[in-house]
Amino acid sequence: MYRAKTVSRLTRLLLLVIAALVLSGLAGCHSNRVWQQRFLQFGTIIDISLVDTDERHAEQVFSEIGQLLETRHHQWHGWEDGTLSRFNHALAQQPAEGVPIPPVLDLLITQSKKYYRLSQGRFNPAMGRLIAAWGFHDHSAADPITIALIKQNIPGMDDLAIRQQRAFSSNPHLQLDFGAIAKGLGVSQIAQLIRQQQIKDFIINAGGDVYAEGQKPGAAWNIAIQSPFDETVLGSIQTDAAVSVFTSGNYRRFYQDDNHKKRHHIIDPKTGEPSTSISAITLLHADPLIADVAATTLMLTEPAELKQMAATLEVEDYLAITQQRELFISQSMLNKIQWHEPHGLQLHIL
Repeated sequence: MYRAKTVSRLTRLLLLVIAALVLSGLAGCHSNRVWQQRFLQFGTIIDISLVDTDERHAEQVFSEIGQLLETRHHQWHGWEDGTLSRFNHALAQQPAEGVPIPPVLDLLITQSKKYYRLSQGRFNPAMGRLIAAWGFHDHSAADPITIALIKQNIPGMDDLAIRQQRAFSSNPHLQLDFGAIAKGLGVSQIAQLIRQQQIKDFIINAGGDVYAEGQKPGAAWNIAIQSPFDETVLGSIQTDAAVSVFTSGNYRRFYQDDNHKKRHHIIDPKTGEPSTSISAITLLHADPLIADVAATTLMLTEPAELKQMAATLEVEDYLAITQQRELFISQSMLNKIQWHEPHGLQLHIL
């Protein structure tokens, strides 16, 4: 059985050890340079570029970012030993008695409950156990018996009650997995750290999800949008303002099952199965957390409901590409894209 390649722990360690500041160019009248460093956290590669005049200052900022990422990885990872995994374990052991909510998880839980309701259940971090049963936690084979069992009572965020800073679970299958929100919150915190160091121009690329502020020396940041069907670039967005460009797609984490059927990691809470309608969503938003949430939510939204759901999430700029190669796009998003290759997509302006 074919499975998507993963980064081994040894590779992860080597990347962290050998990652170095790289001078990528000289530009501008103030001798600004673009300093870059790569990190591996949250199961993805995070590339960060800072525009600064001082190498030592850039090194200091990268060091602080590395410490922040290490801390958040330990606190927010859904199945490696850490704050969230211990919280999930305790909640499963004593669902009626309740478990104290660690402060580092409070915002994630609060925002997840909010967007679960706004999305009408599409955004659902309560399905960690179901995602694991599909094999996406440890890249194991899917467990059809467990999948069938959970499908009978798929947990939602409303099954997690909060009283006096304690969490109570009314569904035995509930397990929190913040994979569709933690990256956005992490990117937001990285950006805040960079701003506090008086750096105004930077870009963060977290596994293809991008947040940018300011511009690179002499030009706007250029952010590419990839086709979900191959590795070609459909178009790009140039920006010199603060913006998140986040993408969710069925081509990022997937495998072929024994029947050669594609199984990807975006599970539809209504069916308990990988989603089938949309191949990729790309959207723009000022807040990386909302961009992260909205990308998953719109991936699980039928094309006919995209406009309304995007409005509910306060997302104006978005595009969706279906399995049938139809492109659904908002007018404001259409105005912002520089197209490279349309690839015969059938256009629908929303």
